[in-house]
Amino acid sequence: MARGVNADTTGRGVRWACGALALAIVLALAAFSIALWRGGDRALLLAPAIGGLSDCLDMAEPSAPLEAACSGAQGSAAARVQGILSALGPRQSPDGRLQVGYTLVVPLLNLFRPDAQADGGWAVDATALQRIARTVQDVDRPVVLYLFSSHFSEHAPIEPVLARDAANLAQTPQGPLPVDQYLGAPMYPWSVARMDNAITRRRDEAMRAVSGALCQLPAATRQRLVGINLLGETHQLYPDFETGMGTDRPYVVTDYSATSRAGFAAALRQRFGTVAALNAYLGSSFADFAAVQPPSRDIRHERLDNFWQHIDDAAAGRVAVSGWVHDGAQPAGQPSWVRIYLDGQWVGRVQARFVRQDVAQARPELGTARLGWRHDLRFADWPPGRHRLDVALEGAHGRLQHLGTRHVNVMGRDQRPPAALPMRMALPPMAPVSPQVAFWIDAPADERALFYNPLVPLWDDFRARQVVAYLEHFDRLLASTCLADVPRRTQQIYPAEKAGWDASRFAAGLSLLPFGQVHLGINLYGEATDDATFFEWLARSRQPGYSVTEFHPLRGLNAQELGAVFEDHRRHGARALSFFLHPVAPGQEPANPFAFDPGNPRYGSDQLYQSVRELLRR
Repeated sequence: MARGVNADTTGRGVRWACGALALAIVLALAAFSIALWRGGDRALLLAPAIGGLSDCLDMAEPSAPLEAACSGAQGSAAARVQGILSALGPRQSPDGRLQVGYTLVVPLLNLFRPDAQADGGWAVDATALQRIARTVQDVDRPVVLYLFSSHFSEHAPIEPVLARDAANLAQTPQGPLPVDQYLGAPMYPWSVARMDNAITRRRDEAMRAVSGALCQLPAATRQRLVGINLLGETHQLYPDFETGMGTDRPYVVTDYSATSRAGFAAALRQRFGTVAALNAYLGSSFADFAAVQPPSRDIRHERLDNFWQHIDDAAAGRVAVSGWVHDGAQPAGQPSWVRIYLDGQWVGRVQARFVRQDVAQARPELGTARLGWRHDLRFADWPPGRHRLDVALEGAHGRLQHLGTRHVNVMGRDQRPPAALPMRMALPPMAPVSPQVAFWIDAPADERALFYNPLVPLWDDFRARQVVAYLEHFDRLLASTCLADVPRRTQQIYPAEKAGWDASRFAAGLSLLPFGQVHLGINLYGEATDDATFFEWLARSRQPGYSVTEFHPLRGLNAQELGAVFEDHRRHGARALSFFLHPVAPGQEPANPFAFDPGNPRYGSDQLYQSVRELLRR
């Protein structure tokens, strides 16, 4: 003990310090709880993405003479933005729960103009940069900056030039994906596998130029920037993008470029350390990591050099059991439930909760009810052999109606003919299907062969990490600018809860979880906009907050219904919600079929526009 220090005094000092620390912790927790409570009480920012600004921002050729406010030394799109927002409604709803700002869409590749003196023959248009900055300056509202550059074309002159370089394109095992179509417009399959290609360099250049122009604005003006959306939907791609996302299509994914192949080997080396550890995990006999190639062939249709080359929609060890059902005997609004049995044993119970637009089109008499159901069964641990799946509908009082039987063959690596396996138990009593029931079992196909390749989950994880790494690259870029403090978010697809989608094709799952300084921004269409399953998913993913970066229910909602949807998102922590606003000229087709506007009847968009107006005025 040091001379002159009393032990009792020291003890009291330690107790006092501990007590003070405990009090500080309690106060901090209380403050945090209050902040969470207030977060649920904050206004939801409606930030509609304003369409039809590109010509005014000097990023597209005008189809008619520009108004004076767009051109000249002080030109900007502010007048257009103000006019569109003023027509929608006041800045805030009377109850204070809705605030109105806007999303300024900046298509990055449209900033480039041919310039023989510039690097690579293209330069960023300085006039466009100034008009973007002046728009932010002249519109005194909260603004979300959408730095847009995804696979969806904006008809930029530089796009077809970049598409001629295979290094910019996502690669299948057969080579680069061709330019595709989506809703009649070009869809460019840009790669997310590398940072050293021209498409990434041009995105970098444009993003730095935009941030540089905005950094010239006064700091008080920059405070209007409440969010930055990175790129747009960013994920892996596959052939026939518009209709090829289902489990019933040939399984061809990306990315198989030389960069990805080398990166996959490096990721395996980092994870397992030695090839012996990898072989023990897989049951393989690779000589070194360089010998391990990404799975790329379907054993059911192609010749393999070794089993580890196999990949299909089920090779990761799960098979989708899915379909749709409509029970006319159920009261309106009451969901149907489906039970699934494996070899007689109950293994799943799922609700028919997905909207099936294909069914609504083919069977309009069934209405627009939620008919689709899906359950993913893990078969990786099942013994090889021929297994029986039975699907039953729960009726009144738990009475079961047998919808059908499917057999699946879990194959060993030796591909021996599967032996029929005995039932684990007898099925419960089931009645034939009632005439009041309409249904279909989509998957699996009867006698489907299932091959589990443990290398496939590792490949899926690598592809998902490529997506995150690509977004992180641009997150770091913006973090080095004066916009570093503006919250950044994804504008990501939500494939997790779709009845017929194969989410592994997109490999977007990890980018929907927190990473870097990027918050969740997610595009919600159809049933995902107002369904409890989205909020359940949100709770499971433990997001600190989120924004709905694209919103469309794909059906008309009255003001009361739409207000309830907005309120659900506000109470669950949504910071902003964006839908498209793109005025439709009289007698013309909508430029954007998903834009809310009185002149756009598609998907109930005209009614949705009127409902927003009513919510902002009552």
